Formats: sequence, structure tokens, C-alpha cells
Amino acid sequence: MRTSDFFRMGFINLWRRKVRTILTALAMTVGVACIVVLISIGIGYDQTYKESIEEMGSLTKIDVMPPRESKGRVALLNEKAVQSFNQLEGVKAATPVLQVVPYLKNGKYVAPIKLYGIDMETAPSFQLVPLEGELPLKGTRLRPQIMLTDDVQDSFADPETWEEVENEKIKEFLDPMKSNIRMAFDYETLMGQYEEGEDGRAIQTGNNYKTEITGICSNQNNNYTTSGFIEYKILEEIMKDNQEYLPAPPEDSDTEDEELAKLQKYQMVWVKAKDTNSAQDVINIIRAAGFETYSLNDMLESVKKQSKQIQGMLAAIGGVSLLVAGIGTANTMMMSINERTKEIGILKVLGSELTDILQMFLVESAIIGVIGGITGLLMSFGLQKLLPVLLSEMEVRSIIPPWLAIGAVVFAGLVAILSALVPAIKAMRISPQVAIRAE
Repeated sequence: MRTSDFFRMGFINLWRRKVRTILTALAMTVGVACIVVLISIGIGYDQTYKESIEEMGSLTKIDVMPPRESKGRVALLNEKAVQSFNQLEGVKAATPVLQVVPYLKNGKYVAPIKLYGIDMETAPSFQLVPLEGELPLKGTRLRPQIMLTDDVQDSFADPETWEEVENEKIKEFLDPMKSNIRMAFDYETLMGQYEEGEDGRAIQTGNNYKTEITGICSNQNNNYTTSGFIEYKILEEIMKDNQEYLPAPPEDSDTEDEELAKLQKYQMVWVKAKDTNSAQDVINIIRAAGFETYSLNDMLESVKKQSKQIQGMLAAIGGVSLLVAGIGTANTMMMSINERTKEIGILKVLGSELTDILQMFLVESAIIGVIGGITGLLMSFGLQKLLPVLLSEMEVRSIIPPWLAIGAVVFAGLVAILSALVPAIKAMRISPQVAIRAE
């Protein structure tokens, strides 16, 4: 028989027993809906945690620090290390990082900022792109260029009360790109304090830099709150000129550690992976080389493991209901075979092949499974909208991706076919003589 004949006969036979067919398909519907909804809740849990971690920062940014151990062969975080990071497969960019906290003065108002020194050529790779203006790629040690985050303008405060400016007219006046901004690492220097020089004249204490704000960028969900970005080499030169105002290294470090610290040219390097899939591989390679790393991707990996366990547990619970539906399908097919024994005998006498009889019952079962899978999927979409309303206090989130929707229908069909396999084989083995004599 042709394939179309099997499906035509299957629909006719199922329609002859409408009530039984509907009840069996309904059992499959409930089973599919249970497994789809439970798995979708697990996926929603995974996505919710991933989004919450992404709000904390980029999942593809890796902070690399020198190793904590100072015994034996110690990995050095220097220019060679940065070059090797850039050559790793899956790495988009790498840059050394300096971080200090200077003061900015705009008019009479002051704002402390976190100033990062990086290779500004790599800034776009780390999503440090100006919302207005341009990157600080020029500048000099005496007149540095800086790119500020979009919240610095709101952070200026009156040094007399240290209350942030709330007047909108003053805030507009404090636009960093339109103002005369000065920077210093010492507060007294910034406020114009003087001391007596060797020639008896008053000289200004410390170094006071007239800066050029070339652009404004996003603070990336407060990951770079009140921050600025400057070319690494320029900040390095500025820091050398202001050593007395920078935090001193710990005094309890021994001589060996001090010598090692001198060899560690960089205290931190940022590495940007091309995507989240390659980030963990890059982290593992860098750690294997002996460096310390920190990345939100580590947190994501632990969440993924926990999520897989939860999804597995929910899928197992849903699978029980689908197993019950499969047993119901097997029972339906067994009853159908017992009722159609004479029909089976006639088909054999007429010369039907045994595989035709097998396929006939498997196709009927598959039809029930697919119908139950489709209606179960439709029920799942309905529950997807309903669950957040019914369980609003639990903040349940259901996500049904295409692979789950298609897989659920296919899986329902396979379960139905496997459930009907034993009854179909039994039908195939019925003797024609016995079958024809059956009442």
C-alpha cells in the first residue's frame, strides 16, 4: 500500500472510534503540555539569571591579574603576555589597565572619578564608544584628553557642603564637553593651595592639569559609575609625576615580592572574548598559563549547571505524565486490535504483507501522538500567558523556543509509535484462520 493509503485508513479507523481517540489524544495533550511547560519554566529561570548577570557587566570581558603564588616559575603580566592574549583564538582584544581616583573641577564644583588608563584603540571592543564626541586618541601628558561616562555631569558637588548639584541650569552649565575642566590627584592642589618655594615665592602645590573632554560614553548599567577613560601611556606618565599623591604599596611585603612586583609590568589586563561560548575557553587557557582571572562568565557557568539540574528535574516530572499518556495509547491500540481481529485476518487472506499491517497500526498511533502533541503545544502557549498571572508572587517566567515546540510534537509522535509497537507486532503475528473465525 502507498503511504497515503495508510494515513487515509488511519483517519477513517480513528474516526470510527471518535470518543476513544479523543480521550487518548487528550491524555497525550496533557502529557505534552506538562513537559513543555515545565521545561520552558526551567529555560525561563536560566534566561532570567543570565540577564541579571549581564546587568552586572559584560559576560565576555575577562580581568586578568598576576598570579598570587610567588614560588617557582611565576607567570609575568607584561607586554609579551598581552601579545599572547591577543593571539588566542576567541579573543577580540586585550589591553593593560591602570586605575586611579583623581578629582575634576568644573567652575567651583568638584567630582571625584575613577580614571581608567587603557589602550584607547581597543575601547570599541569593550563597548566604550562615545555617545557624543570622539575617543581621546591624541592628548599629551600636560594636556590630557579624557572620555567621561554620562553620569559624571550629575556628580559634581559644592565642595563647601559636598551636596551634589540639583539645579538643572547649573547642571547644564557643567556640561564637561563645554566647560573648562581641571584635574588633580590632590584635593588641595585642585583648590589652588600654595606653598613657599625655595626662592621665597609662593608656588602651587602638586600638578593641576587642564583636561580636554573629547567624548561622553555610557556607564554601562552603572558598571563604570562616574568614570573616565584615558590613553594608558599618558596616564602612566601622569602617575609618575604624582607618585606622592597615590596610594603607597603595602609595607609588609618582603624584598623578593618587591622584586617580583617590578617584573609584573601590569597589575591588570582586560581581555575581550568574541562571544560567550569562547569566553570560558579563553579563561581556562589564561588560568592554565598561571594567571588569576575574574569574569562574570564564571558565575554564568555555575548558573548553567544549576539550571541544567533544574531543567532535568522538571523534564523528568513532565516525562511521567507523558509516560502515562504512552501507556494509554498502548492500551487503546491493544483494544483496537482485539476489536479488529477479523479485519486483520481478511487483510492477510487478501495478500497484505505483514509489514503493511504493522505500519497500519503504527500510523494510527502516530496520528494520535501528533494530534495530542499539537494540541498540547497550543495548551502550553496558553499556559505560558496564564502562569505569570496565576503565580505573580513567584515571578515565574516561561520561554518556549522553536526547538522545544517542534521537539515536543515530534517526541509525542515517537512516544505514541513506541507505545503501539508491541500491539502492532501482536497484530502482525495473528493467524489468518484464527482471525477469520473470530467474532
